[in-house]
Amino acid sequence: MADSPIGAAGWILEKFGKWADLPTTADGAPDIWSKFSEEELLTTIMLYIAPTSFVTGTWIYYGTRFEDSLTLPAGTRIQVPTGFAAFPDPVFLPPPRSFAEKTFNIVHWTDMLRGGHFAALEEPELMLADLRAFIATVLGARS
Repeated sequence: MADSPIGAAGWILEKFGKWADLPTTADGAPDIWSKFSEEELLTTIMLYIAPTSFVTGTWIYYGTRFEDSLTLPAGTRIQVPTGFAAFPDPVFLPPPRSFAEKTFNIVHWTDMLRGGHFAALEEPELMLADLRAFIATVLGARS
């Protein structure tokens, strides 16, 4: 795909169709146009193709397994105040809050009712409102 703009575009559009939280059309296909504009999709595709960043942009999907970096060493505790927007992502399922709290200092948690893998593009208002609420929580704790 790195050497084929059509291949890259096809792969990206397929991922948006499968991984986004989309309604379906009358024939059961994901209705990609109900959530994303042509401009958004073409911009996303070009961000991979123009700077030839397809390989580096997709490394996370292979690299985390290859480098065994999906988990932290046993007993690791992240003390930085952490917020979590648990969008219903079909690729990276959100963990149960109780599990995340074992490793992270969770100070803000939101179970989102909609939005998929591309949550910031799919539901920007929800994402922004939740980010603002998290920041307010952290700033309030510092007062």
